[in-house]
Amino acid sequence: MSTPIRRRIQLTGHLESSEIFSCYRNTTVASERTQWQVIYLKSQGRTVREIAMVTGYSESWIRQVIHRYNADGPADFIVQSLPTDPAFTKLKADHARQSKELDTARKTQQAMLEVPIPSHPDLEIAVFSSSASEVTGDYYDFHLSDRGILTIAVGDATGHGARAGIMVTATKSLFKALGHSPDLLQLVRTLTATLKSLNLRGLYMHLTLGRYYKGMLDLVVAGMPPALLHRHEDKSVHAVLLKGMPLGSFPEFPYQRCSVELKPGDTALLMSDGLPELVNLRGERLGGNRVQEWFEKSAGNSARSVVHVLDSESRAWSQGRAPEDDITILVLRRRV
Repeated sequence: MSTPIRRRIQLTGHLESSEIFSCYRNTTVASERTQWQVIYLKSQGRTVREIAMVTGYSESWIRQVIHRYNADGPADFIVQSLPTDPAFTKLKADHARQSKELDTARKTQQAMLEVPIPSHPDLEIAVFSSSASEVTGDYYDFHLSDRGILTIAVGDATGHGARAGIMVTATKSLFKALGHSPDLLQLVRTLTATLKSLNLRGLYMHLTLGRYYKGMLDLVVAGMPPALLHRHEDKSVHAVLLKGMPLGSFPEFPYQRCSVELKPGDTALLMSDGLPELVNLRGERLGGNRVQEWFEKSAGNSARSVVHVLDSESRAWSQGRAPEDDITILVLRRRV
């Protein structure tokens, strides 16, 4: 006997996704907020099963909410009572416990990843980082030696969420212990070999390592977007493209190092792929060209201003759609 194929339920376009999110965010009644959450997740392209996993509600009840929204519209689909059968109550309790555990993990990771931006006589430094889930897979860190040698790490673990957070923790621990290593290439080789030995199946760390000293910026890249360099003298932007496998995949990979001069007024941008891969409500991907245009437009200003422009432009472009990946932006500008 064949299993009937359930047709995928669609959402009627009463409201834009950004409007649905506003209703969800601004609702204070718990039962109404839950139903708006279902509609918002559906507007983001989630399946009924995925929504059930996120909210803890049964798939049949979620379909009822979506059908009511489609038929009655945003003003009339809300019901005041929520399911209370014993199986559902247990599911909700399990979901509440898991949510509490995730919240604890998020707070613990945030405390671990809080890194003060170092003060350097040559450089302005600004950072923006945003997580797409409770536990981030993005990472940035600094090591400043007594001689003024600044080592920078910007990383992006495969995926996001709790599993990616494990890789972030491992990478941060290693960088804290080894960030002072004099040879940047040897540092990368040690990182990738150690991460590989941890046997974190299917987990890898995409990483850009930078080291600044006396006007020179050395870069080693392992599977990250190219660094962008803005020249103060002629206002040009150049991409520093270095190919390399993510850390923890192939320990013997022949990573390359590139050295670029940072003259007074020059600005460098390091980022994870969450920014160029940002998707708007029309399903369009932001892309590296737009990022480069915004960087070129803003790079004549302070490092903090560059970060602000990239953040505000990307928010406007995404039209209120929640990011699907973590985003990290790090800007270095040599003082004039």
